[in-house]
Amino acid sequence: MRRLALINIVWALIVITLGALTRLLDAGLGCPDWPVCYGQIIPQMNDAAAQFSLWEFDSTKAWAEMIHRYAASALGLSVLIQAILLWPRYLGVVRWLAVFLVVWVVIQGMFGMWTVTLRLWPPVVSAHLLGGAITLGVQFLIWRTLTSNRDPDFKSPWMIFAAVVFFQMALGAWTSSQYAGLACPDFPTCQGRYWVDIDASIFESPKVQGDEYLGGVLGMQQRMAIQWLHRLGAIAVVLMFIYLMIKRNQQRRSLNFVLGFLSIQIVLGILNAILLLPLTLALLHNTVAMLLWLSALNGMTSKPQELEKEILPDELLA
Repeated sequence: MRRLALINIVWALIVITLGALTRLLDAGLGCPDWPVCYGQIIPQMNDAAAQFSLWEFDSTKAWAEMIHRYAASALGLSVLIQAILLWPRYLGVVRWLAVFLVVWVVIQGMFGMWTVTLRLWPPVVSAHLLGGAITLGVQFLIWRTLTSNRDPDFKSPWMIFAAVVFFQMALGAWTSSQYAGLACPDFPTCQGRYWVDIDASIFESPKVQGDEYLGGVLGMQQRMAIQWLHRLGAIAVVLMFIYLMIKRNQQRRSLNFVLGFLSIQIVLGILNAILLLPLTLALLHNTVAMLLWLSALNGMTSKPQELEKEILPDELLA
């Protein structure tokens, strides 16, 4: 069960990375229908694909989308097998986490469908991105519970930190779904400004009269505000981590994991801005965000390390 849980973690991370790649390649509508692609299980240009006159067939984008779907389907099957095997063998929270994960993977598949049928509508795209993080997080908690033989502590400061990280990922998902990643091509300023006004208009997501939301419809000022809010969220994560270091200084190993991934993520965020979102760095930014999320959840199941006892001189002599 531990090995299967670990395999599912790795597989979920692969699925999330494939989803991010699909997004970055603008292949979210590489298959304009669901669950098939241009009416076919295997995407190819033929008479069936030619019937979709509003969407020109692009082999690269179609395969990027379908590979993501194939991988997600395999993960769903593995999660179901995990729940069936785990239920009669274990008690406690881990059984319900396994059942919840099966239900959640089905919901995540529906978000994937709506992403296509609603033509990349930002609320659905953001929910789909965050749904991947929830899938990965629950699977990680299952594995940690099995390996540590301890239920997650949902009342610890680590839970608050995980919530802050999740909120920051939500801001990142909204930035991506609104195509605001390139709105601020400088750092620490945003188009030369040291402050960008933020209002409720950044959460607008009007339905498009047409086929798709590809490219976004918000104005540059709104996209700048979205990007700026995402940067403010990063500051909140750093401040919360400092608080966590004060409250949980005995959990040094868990804190070191967070510090490592948080440092890398900040550097990647800056580089993505000033280098204009290169594909490799954008993918890394997404993947490291997931690793930071897991490091936050890891603290909920880690055992505080005992402070090393100071050895007195007379004890050394003895």
